[in-house]
Amino acid sequence: MSVPLTIRILGAGVSGLAAAILLATDGHRVELIDEHFATPAVGTALALFPPAQSVLARLGVLREVRTLSAAPEVGTLRTSDGQVLATVPAGDALLTSRSELVRILLDALPGAVTTTRRRVEDIRPLREGADLLIGADGVHSLVRRSGGSGWAAARSHGVTVLRGTTPLAPPEISETWGRGWLFGITPLAGIGTNWFACVPEHRTGSRREDLAHLRRTVGGHRAVIDAVLAAATPQRTLVHGIHTVGPVWPVRQNVVLLGDAAHAMAPNLGHGANTALQDAQSLALAVRAQRGRGSAPYATAAGVRRSLRRHAARRALPDQGWRLASEATLRVAMTSSAAGWRDRMLTASLGRLGPRSG
Repeated sequence: MSVPLTIRILGAGVSGLAAAILLATDGHRVELIDEHFATPAVGTALALFPPAQSVLARLGVLREVRTLSAAPEVGTLRTSDGQVLATVPAGDALLTSRSELVRILLDALPGAVTTTRRRVEDIRPLREGADLLIGADGVHSLVRRSGGSGWAAARSHGVTVLRGTTPLAPPEISETWGRGWLFGITPLAGIGTNWFACVPEHRTGSRREDLAHLRRTVGGHRAVIDAVLAAATPQRTLVHGIHTVGPVWPVRQNVVLLGDAAHAMAPNLGHGANTALQDAQSLALAVRAQRGRGSAPYATAAGVRRSLRRHAARRALPDQGWRLASEATLRVAMTSSAAGWRDRMLTASLGRLGPRSG
């Protein structure tokens, strides 16, 4: 007879919520711990590609997510003067509000999941009496930082990100790369426009002042960018840095890292939430495959470690691949001195992805 595991999950973001749903559905005793259990205040968009959509289907929420998402067919990559470098297929992605996704996953939690709202400053009590501890606590993960020198702290890339929404219809779907800055525009279902920008590190503590600095930095290059920023307000804007985590083997004893805790990446390829969902599914499948091979305590403890090794072998390489590719894209997009060379190279290569348009 198989033995249900006692599992504690720290962090109620996308990966933690997905893991809680999948593991509880398989009959395990799951406690989900978070300081807030809150949906993001500003519902900026994230892209969900078909592999992540398959996880959402397994979670039973894909239909609801789809009804609240935009599904563009193409977007353009442009220079600061509006020249089209490439017309890029959207890859059947859904553009979904992060707030809505988190809300939907919270609502989908099985009643058997114990939710505990508290701040955690020491993970040692969480490991007591638990067969498995899951660190899904984000880029500055306490679980990762408590794991010793092999699990490093996050590092800054010296970039400030501003993201927001406006009620206006998006004037286009694009990402513009300038000299040391980028600006993106996408649709956001039920709201209007989702926009995002990266500039060299500049944070004043005032979103109003940060927006003004952004307008001075990217304004005057393209009319569509000016129009979006004219409609942007501090109340619907987020300002933060970009932090990533170096190469991490995501398991240690009976502890596993998921999502940003394991492989926080630059946002440039839009795969953070996608890899988080795939991590959760991989872990649940690895635990399920091991379950039922014995009921003795030794079999449970050893089986957990085997499950984690199986999960890490499946996910570490693709997760790190996306992390490295995202960081490389950030560096290329944000270059200043080599922007002219970059644009010529992209015109010759990426332009082949689709027909050019003005």
